[in-house]
Amino acid sequence: MRSMTAEQKDSSAGEREAGESPRRMKGQQFLAELVRRSGTKAVFFVPTFLYPTLVELAEDPVKRVLCHSEKAAGYMADGYAQASGTPTIVIAQGGPGATNLYAGLVDAWQSHTPLLAVTPVLSSSRYQGNSYQEAYVDFRPVTKYDAEVRSIDRMAEFFGKAYREMTTGAPRPVHLYLDGALEAAESEFDFRYLDQRFFSYPAFRPRADDDLVEQAVRELRRAERPVMVCGRGTVVSGAWEEVTALAEHLAIPVTTTLGGKGGIDDRHPLALGVTGSYRRPSTDQAITEADLVFYVGGHHGGATTNMRQMPKPGVRAIHIDINPAQPGANYPNVLPLVGDARTVLRQMLEVARPGKRGAHSVWVAKAQKGLREWRESEHEHMYGNAIPIRPEQLAIELVKACPENTLYVTDTGYVGTWAGVFMDLPAGKNFLHCEGSLGWAFPAAIGAKAAVPERPVVAFTGDGGFFYHLTELETAVRNRINLVTVVLNNQAMAFQTHLLRTLWPASRDLDKLSEFKGTNFANIAREMGAWGVRVTDPKDIGKAVRDAVDADMPAVVDVVIDQAAVAPVAFMAGQGSRGGAFTVPGKEKRL
Repeated sequence: MRSMTAEQKDSSAGEREAGESPRRMKGQQFLAELVRRSGTKAVFFVPTFLYPTLVELAEDPVKRVLCHSEKAAGYMADGYAQASGTPTIVIAQGGPGATNLYAGLVDAWQSHTPLLAVTPVLSSSRYQGNSYQEAYVDFRPVTKYDAEVRSIDRMAEFFGKAYREMTTGAPRPVHLYLDGALEAAESEFDFRYLDQRFFSYPAFRPRADDDLVEQAVRELRRAERPVMVCGRGTVVSGAWEEVTALAEHLAIPVTTTLGGKGGIDDRHPLALGVTGSYRRPSTDQAITEADLVFYVGGHHGGATTNMRQMPKPGVRAIHIDINPAQPGANYPNVLPLVGDARTVLRQMLEVARPGKRGAHSVWVAKAQKGLREWRESEHEHMYGNAIPIRPEQLAIELVKACPENTLYVTDTGYVGTWAGVFMDLPAGKNFLHCEGSLGWAFPAAIGAKAAVPERPVVAFTGDGGFFYHLTELETAVRNRINLVTVVLNNQAMAFQTHLLRTLWPASRDLDKLSEFKGTNFANIAREMGAWGVRVTDPKDIGKAVRDAVDADMPAVVDVVIDQAAVAPVAFMAGQGSRGGAFTVPGKEKRL
């Protein structure tokens, strides 16, 4: 007898669920069953809400991850969902707990990450008059769906709808206010509301209009200087093979946003690297000179286009996005291809392949020349073995020391730029970047490692970012979530330091506005039960990282980097790091 294919198994499971009779149970048993059916292997929480449900999960292989703050718990859930392609659940108390959780959902909202946040509904008779726990938090600005669950008989319906909303179309967080008393109540639960199709994302892969697809291919062929820009949606949909195939067939240079890194192998001849405000200048130059920009997955707003400077409004654009409202939202003159990125790219390949291969060799050669020249200009920073360590060299040595399947989780600001620009990574889901919440990377990496324990996971953060949620190192140690955290330690919020020195070069005591006391994070890690090492010489980076990966416990690699190093940020003085006159106390020099 032949074994069933994965598709057949899914279909068979769906048929069983469709014929499933309602089951009588308590609310806490239903919630535990929801976790089991969803495939979620970790639930992140801060007590004291939904304890009965968490107790129900004691016999399951589900990590119940007690966190030190609700904000960090939200970041962990975000990292888990992005790494696994499976939504997870974050639980917080009401009042101040919900307030903290709100902040933890903002990045997930911006990055289109599906996760389910649950906080308690408080009965109006329980507290009367100015109770601290009565503080109401409106989650609607940071969630796609927000509802109250006050009836045990509608509990399955509400949770089923929450999963549908967060994994379909453009995925995003959802939130439910849950009456905790429903855990002990009994009802007949109809599990058909918990449709397995909505336990992963993308839940559906819609096709674009065939006529528009054909038009898009014609325009890409006609263009003299086309450029493809891959956003986060490219990686979410798993479209990197299709990106590469179409780019090769039509001979189109490919760039990525920071969130879209992994949309193509950075070492591919057509890959130009990261574009936007945090970028390779040569890549931005290619987009500036393009006569057609092809956006694939992503909203392509301010950071991607450097506040609509690249390209200028009026340049013809093609935009694939699963959200019908997105193509043309930030730019006029856009050909919209509404659908899943992987599906639409496959449609385009079907149209393009019968025709001759692209003839953009002159344009491709020019773009490649610009990339080579940029690499040459950065050679000293990348390979010069300078002390203090240059972050550019750290990024390169880190990739050399880590296994090919490593997942990197990076903070915003300079750190994210150095990682995105100087780490050449293979195609695939191997790079998660925060949307703007400094301090996100470390707890998000904890969540990511909980999702993919078989892969090395590296958090790449600065000292300023690591300080935000340093306490969660204890969470990683306690739960044996063995990620590696690389801390770029320059004793400062370097972005602000350089900005302050540029705007007020003659002012006194500017260091008090953006610099920290020197901290040895390796020592702190060892005191908290983790593995730790401090690196001051670039020649020691490789061994330190390899030892950290092999440590079989959470590990911190504290790297002392040059405070004067400035990342290639387009909107800084001098239009980037190389040529802007930034000064640092005790290191007055032009970079």
